[in-house]
Amino acid sequence: MARPPADDVVCVVGAGYVGLVTGICLADSGRTVHLVEIEPRRLERLAAGGCPIHEPGLEEMLQRLQAAGRVQVTGDIAVGVRDAGIVMIAVGTPPAEDGEADLSQVRDAVASAAANAARGAVIAIKSTIPPGTTASMVASRLAAGFPLVSCPEFLREGSAIDDFNNPTRIVVGGDDRVACDRVAALFGHLHAPVIITDSTSAEMVKYGTNTFLALKISFINEIAHLCELTGAEVGAVADGMGLDPRVGRAFLNAGLGFGGSCFPKDVRALEAAAAEHGHSFWMLKSAIEVNLMQRRRFVTKVRDALGGSLEGSRLAVLGLAFKPGTDDLRQAPALDVIRHLERMGATVTATDPAALEGAAPLLAGTTLVADAYDCVRGSDAVVLVTEWPCFRELDWHRVAQCVARRIVVDGRNCLDAGLLARLGFAYHSVGRRALLPD
Repeated sequence: MARPPADDVVCVVGAGYVGLVTGICLADSGRTVHLVEIEPRRLERLAAGGCPIHEPGLEEMLQRLQAAGRVQVTGDIAVGVRDAGIVMIAVGTPPAEDGEADLSQVRDAVASAAANAARGAVIAIKSTIPPGTTASMVASRLAAGFPLVSCPEFLREGSAIDDFNNPTRIVVGGDDRVACDRVAALFGHLHAPVIITDSTSAEMVKYGTNTFLALKISFINEIAHLCELTGAEVGAVADGMGLDPRVGRAFLNAGLGFGGSCFPKDVRALEAAAAEHGHSFWMLKSAIEVNLMQRRRFVTKVRDALGGSLEGSRLAVLGLAFKPGTDDLRQAPALDVIRHLERMGATVTATDPAALEGAAPLLAGTTLVADAYDCVRGSDAVVLVTEWPCFRELDWHRVAQCVARRIVVDGRNCLDAGLLARLGFAYHSVGRRALLPD
């Protein structure tokens, strides 16, 4: 009789942001991890010790663990699941046209894992999937013969390694308590609170978390707009609200709204899931609308800062990735902002410390440069979209000498307004009065 597979061997199917970080961090904790990736260029880069995503510290960990034999990369799921006690599914769930999550990759991965895994293995879904998905797969016997559980991730791009190693909670859901305990044990060394529940509730925890945070961002942006209309200062308002422990200060930073691969997709997917059950989730519809409107308001703010017209203007855009610390351009505010500015007659030069390569095919009419000072040279306005530390730390005395007109429009409220005003810049931000030079 064959021995059951050991849980110290883990197969992670999908080496994107979630799968790659999860696999490498599990390997760093002492497990042997088989990474399965079928996209040829990503697979080739991983096999050579290269990291296909920008995540601080991840490539160094990957190379160290590959050299130690604890991370193995393959394009064949049959090879990847061999001897693995736990198979984690971490493939994409991109939005369909109607906003629903496209689950085809998840279903294919679960079916392939079940067809090749050793008896006694557990299949755990890390991918973000709508509530009820795991239960539906169990009912349809997609993973027949294997326990199927949900184990949602709570990683933030740019700080994913720290988030993995310092989780606020571990959530595992499924009908098989032993299987859930085995999956939870993978993270036992992290000493985080563990919630064991049913799979649908585990899936709802993930969607509830992300959509609540998206709602919080949209709410503070609506407050910011009202601050501009009334003369209030949104930073002080957010600080005052955030000191109330029932509210908290996190995610109360007014700006250009949410982007990336999670919040926009998950808000739309939960709204679609609600509609499928006959429920109109109006708060989510409003969050989406506010998020889109915030980008349009920002473009209007840039236009007004230049006197009411962008025709013939030259603008320098600082930041392309949806947030600092990543090269992810999915739903990045910068893409919408730049396209709107260009449609209104502006010529745009943009820079970003990590996302230039990915942005090139998406912004065919935009000049992309690596150096921030080259970006701002000769510009009529400097438009900050992503709050990378390197932009906050620019020598603004030097910038003042490079630009054609001293105008800054700060979409993240992160620059030193007083310094810029002293240097002769007109400073415009979100939810605050413009600060004009003396």
